[in-house]
Amino acid sequence: MNDEQRRALAVLIMAQAVISGTYLMAKLGLRELEPLAFGLYRFLIAAAVFTALLAAKKQLRLPRRSDWGAFLWLAFLVVPLNQGLFLYGMKYTLASHGALFYATTPIMVFGLSCLFLGERANLMKAGGIVLGFAGVLLVLSDQRIAISRETLKGDALILIAVATWAAYTILGKKILSRYPPLYVTGASLTLGFLMFVPVGLYPALRQDYSAVSWTGVASILYLALLTSVLGYLVWIWGLSKLEASKVTVLSNLQPILAALLAWFFLGETVTVRFLAGAAAVAAGVLLTERG
Repeated sequence: MNDEQRRALAVLIMAQAVISGTYLMAKLGLRELEPLAFGLYRFLIAAAVFTALLAAKKQLRLPRRSDWGAFLWLAFLVVPLNQGLFLYGMKYTLASHGALFYATTPIMVFGLSCLFLGERANLMKAGGIVLGFAGVLLVLSDQRIAISRETLKGDALILIAVATWAAYTILGKKILSRYPPLYVTGASLTLGFLMFVPVGLYPALRQDYSAVSWTGVASILYLALLTSVLGYLVWIWGLSKLEASKVTVLSNLQPILAALLAWFFLGETVTVRFLAGAAAVAAGVLLTERG
């Protein structure tokens, strides 16, 4: 691993601290907003920011005609499909369940990378992914995750959302050979927002805004600016520097970092099981990067 790749890895690790707050903020916002209305405002803000960034960088243009199909698929995967499933899933399940299922992203991406990107499978890389996921399970089991009929619907939606995110990651990795990360992220999210408008506009018009507090507004801003703009941009940028499986294994850090934030801000106890799980995740990340 060269210096540029080490820097990319460091930035991606720092970005996980921001993304780790997504599940908590989504749950708070969905108490006050309908999922599709939430998504419409989130991606309206994100699309506006990316349009301004692309204009400032003089990259505000349509993709080449031969790549329109790829960008339309990217847009559909990342906004209407992934986020529609994610927001509805988070409405019906627990934040810890969302973190758990998104921790399976490296496994899905690893398999797809071997099939479509020609990444080589080896025991160290596969072992790192399995070890990291085992660490996540250990930590989340300490929080007494309960699978029930009430959460089963949301769990199923989140799991499908993870599959669409894995597909977005693989397709995004392939198109990065022809476009810079800012353009790929901005164009896919902006096109995705336009696709989302027909399904999100009516719920947004029907939304009871008298029930929306500053917490709801803050949750939209968090997911729009920190998750969609900063998080997605860093994700795609990282894919331009590292193998897809090495980027996605860092998502295993999200439940760990979320627990650390809860300990720091809410005074929740850090147990021996948590420390053991955190060590397993760290070892899994290291093994995958070395592999």
